[in-house]
Amino acid sequence: MNVLVTGLGGFIGQHVKSVFEGEGHRIYTVPREVLLPGGKTLQEATEGADVIVNLAGENLMGRWTNEKMIEIVESRRVITRNLVKAVNASEKKPFLWINASAVGIYKPDVFCDEESVDLGDNFLAAVVKAWEKELNTLYQIRQVVLRFGIVIGRDGGVVRKLMPLVKSRIAVVLGNGRQEFPLIHVEDVARFMLYSLRHGEIRGIYNMVIPNAVNYRQFVHTLSISRPPFVTFSVPRWLLWMVMGEAEGVLTSSAHVLPMRMMRSGYELKYRTLNEMVEGGKVH
Repeated sequence: MNVLVTGLGGFIGQHVKSVFEGEGHRIYTVPREVLLPGGKTLQEATEGADVIVNLAGENLMGRWTNEKMIEIVESRRVITRNLVKAVNASEKKPFLWINASAVGIYKPDVFCDEESVDLGDNFLAAVVKAWEKELNTLYQIRQVVLRFGIVIGRDGGVVRKLMPLVKSRIAVVLGNGRQEFPLIHVEDVARFMLYSLRHGEIRGIYNMVIPNAVNYRQFVHTLSISRPPFVTFSVPRWLLWMVMGEAEGVLTSSAHVLPMRMMRSGYELKYRTLNEMVEGGKVH
């Protein structure tokens, strides 16, 4: 099948490419120069797709200046809106649309599953709400919306940023370290997308996190287990705020997210716990 993946050059996109191509599917992408203006060129590109995987959006990492925050929300909203318009205008439509989303939509410090109405009122929650809202006008196509937790793997994501410190035997604790750290391995993200392709009953919202939650302090400890740290460096929230602005909240607060629909879907996680990820050599 022909699979159009936006954000193909990113950490998740490259794993999606590897998994889908390994099953004989053809992967192609559309550059931002076509996605952002939309129109006829984008429509022609989507008409060749049997499946669309929409991952595109400005990276969340870095200080959230006003300009950065506008880019974070508008890149997701505009690209998704243009893709929806292009597909709705096409005679040949894909039969499956998989869209990235985030567990940041939930209210921090509460237990949440896919049916929860305890949604956050911070900036990240507003971004996710606006992003998902763009799918409301997509017609006649099966939709799967994946609310990602913190996606980890050896070659990207937060692990790539932390490993130089771990190898230097420095443990960095952000905030009090007790905040939830809702994890998912990038291989399971890509494999669940493939599972969705094969199983037509998969539709709607799925939380992409492991059921065995850890907090940030446990995450750092497990990551460092083969290299016990001799220095623990705590970064208080006020300092993170000075460095990162409102992005500080992404690292220091989170809901306790449960993947109830994924667990009932029949999909078997390859990595159900952080220990399995580390022991399997997939995050070092």
